Amino acid sequence: MAKPAAAQTNDFEPEIVQEILSKIDGYHADLASERGSSMARCRNIRESINACFKEAKARGIPTKELRSLVKIRINEAKNREIYEELEQDQQQILSMLATAEGVKDLPLWRAAAMNAMGEASRATAH
Repeated sequence: MAKPAAAQTNDFEPEIVQEILSKIDGYHADLASERGSSMARCRNIRESINACFKEAKARGIPTKELRSLVKIRINEAKNREIYEELEQDQQQILSMLATAEGVKDLPLWRAAAMNAMGEASRATAH
């Protein structure tokens, strides 16, 4: 004869579920609060940046072109970071790929080429 099934069920202890949910809700509230204060700080920074553009305009600097220059500088910094994350041999391969692609006017490639030329001239000087 088979043994009767244990008195366990698939139900969960309501107290444990409520405790876990309470913790999660608390973390979500903390996250929302942090997000709100972060957004407020970002808003203040954006307002400061806009004030700089207004000042530039008042001083006769065209803001559309200035905004474009800012974007270019940001992208250059990102590109430099991407490039510098590569090993030296990977940088050389990337430079060769850029040359093969016909990319001629990227400061990173120029810098890499100038570095390589400088290193080569230093090596021949010794």
